[in-house]
Amino acid sequence: MQANMTSTLDPKLLFHLHMIFETGSLSSAAELLAVSQPTLSRNVSSLEAKVGRKLMVRGRNGAILTEAGILLAKQGGRIGADLKQAEDVLNSIRNDSPPTIRIGVGPLLASAAMNDFVTSELQNRRIQSFHYQIGSARQLIGDLVHGRLDIAIMTTPNDMRIDNLRSQSVISDHIGLFAGPLSHLIGHQNPLASGELARATRLAIDAAFGATSSHENMLKHFGLPPVVPTIQFDMNIEGLVNALTGSDALCFLPARLARLLTAGSGVEEIPLGLPIEARRLSIWHPADADLNHRLNETIKKCRAFLIDRLDKGQGQWKAG
Repeated sequence: MQANMTSTLDPKLLFHLHMIFETGSLSSAAELLAVSQPTLSRNVSSLEAKVGRKLMVRGRNGAILTEAGILLAKQGGRIGADLKQAEDVLNSIRNDSPPTIRIGVGPLLASAAMNDFVTSELQNRRIQSFHYQIGSARQLIGDLVHGRLDIAIMTTPNDMRIDNLRSQSVISDHIGLFAGPLSHLIGHQNPLASGELARATRLAIDAAFGATSSHENMLKHFGLPPVVPTIQFDMNIEGLVNALTGSDALCFLPARLARLLTAGSGVEEIPLGLPIEARRLSIWHPADADLNHRLNETIKKCRAFLIDRLDKGQGQWKAG
């Protein structure tokens, strides 16, 4: 297949390819794009003719993109996000209102701190066109990369680097082992050795939150064999806290956030005689993002609020 080098790629066709990649189906993509399936198929064929490569293979289980097709589909996703952002800016100009700022946070951070930040901003009439999203780290990273979020605030490993994203560190943290008031480990003075930890975590709560398993990751970090947790909570903070405070189960959690979430409930961090897994809470944004004044101010206010809340443990956010 020879490429037509004299013509440029149509951004619309790239976005159509992205929708096929996202849905895995020509019919589903056509429905979302409000075009007929034959039209979408012809668009893909037209794009293949311009590129000079096969981009899609039709199979029993739907449409499967080739390696070249996936690369172009990812570009189409960015184009779609840019167009959506351009539409938001145009609408804000027409309505004489500021563009929407899209913020994503994890469920633990939302419950421990960010919900209060949003409430404070709302009460003081400072929120204008905010989109506030709660999701797993994997989901938030994907939305940042594809331009669906402006910033994401996440707890990640200290050395984590993500292509095309930049981060501003807020505060350091670590993953700790927490026990509720019914646990025999409450008041335990001596750090747990690996053998004790392996026995203790047989009755465990797993805080998965739609990403990787905290329980599995921490046992692996400590060089211990995997143990199936008793119960797993996915994005359910209230259920996790209730289970932790009402049983003798244990749970690995980011320490600063866990202390805020369980303050006054009798939950304690159990000392470990093993190296901890260092983490940091950071504000992430696309590396090539245009950080306008309003977005910069939002990042600064979020960072100041989180440092105040998490560093002091129970600091009260003072609106400025």
